[in-house]
Amino acid sequence: MKSISRSLWVLFLLGAFTFTGCKPKDADIEKSVTTALGAYPGVQVTVTDGVATLSGEVADEATRSAAETAAKGVKGVKSVNSKLTVTPPPAPVVINPDTTLQETANSAITALNLPKVQAAVQDGVITLTGEIKKSELQGLMMKLNELKPKKIENKLTIK
Repeated sequence: MKSISRSLWVLFLLGAFTFTGCKPKDADIEKSVTTALGAYPGVQVTVTDGVATLSGEVADEATRSAAETAAKGVKGVKSVNSKLTVTPPPAPVVINPDTTLQETANSAITALNLPKVQAAVQDGVITLTGEIKKSELQGLMMKLNELKPKKIENKLTIK
């Protein structure tokens, strides 16, 4: 009787070790999820107790959803904890109206004491003509760029 219960106990332990040995390890699952997410740059994954945690930044909601779905499809993943963030869209470029650009460009030229420089504005583009000293050009360009034009066309003659 004692030997039968001892034999059953040994069989139970062997069975327990067999089943726990078949369970996928977190490191293996993490490697598989990382491979599955190869198409999604910027996404990192960690796996703890079969729970895949995704982190990083993606371009849009569709990419976020696709990465989560890809992770859920990996064998051994019990659930996905998504900490992915979506990159915010860039701020719109603000271009000042032509009248504002013309007035402020003229004011900048006057303030820098550049009587031989003229500015003409059309469709957000400042076109500079006339003559300027090389040492004065950088200061003028910095002032005009602060006005947020679409473009500055430099047709100045440098003396």
